Amino acid sequence: MKGLLVSGGNKVNFSILERESNNSFIVCADGGIKNFVGTYLKPDLIVGDFDSIDDNGKKFVKEKNLEFKKYPCQKEFTDTEAALEILLEKNVDEIVILGATGTRLDHTVSNIFLLQKLFGKINAKLIDNNNEIYYFENGIYEFEKSWYKYISVIPISTCVEYSTEGLLYDTNHIIINSTSGIGVSNEILNQKCKINIYNGKGFIIKSND
Repeated sequence: MKGLLVSGGNKVNFSILERESNNSFIVCADGGIKNFVGTYLKPDLIVGDFDSIDDNGKKFVKEKNLEFKKYPCQKEFTDTEAALEILLEKNVDEIVILGATGTRLDHTVSNIFLLQKLFGKINAKLIDNNNEIYYFENGIYEFEKSWYKYISVIPISTCVEYSTEGLLYDTNHIIINSTSGIGVSNEILNQKCKINIYNGKGFIIKSND
């Protein structure tokens, strides 16, 4: 079973929420409930300090008799982290994170780096209306062509060495540093591509404008 975490950032398109909710155990972090209000979908559990749920969200929770786990406002972890730990305890097969990007860049960056925390434990990705994000370390990563036009390699370590197959701008043992934008806005040419990371850490981002 897949684990779906819906956080309190920008709302995701309903088509994304509907697709990712299929056959998933859904944990909603606090204000993420706004994604479910007015739909036939509902989370299995809501967690958080309930400081960012509006009146419509509270009404929805009450009407649907949703299960919730409340935390104090002053705590040493975010609501999204609390939801993530619950999914890990459920022993799900993979984790998809929605609603984790938005106007609060501190929350956005923190949420993206949760992918690093999950690396080696479980397959995970973060999705919003324009992006699909994966964390990488050494290894081979394959991606199929989809509705995303661009694919980018973003280093977070001092440098990343990698090769690619099947991209518009293929590379062979290229080394890029964390201040370089050379890995941005590549494109998958045919049905799939392969990215071989020899050294370094970072994010692979599939995106649309």
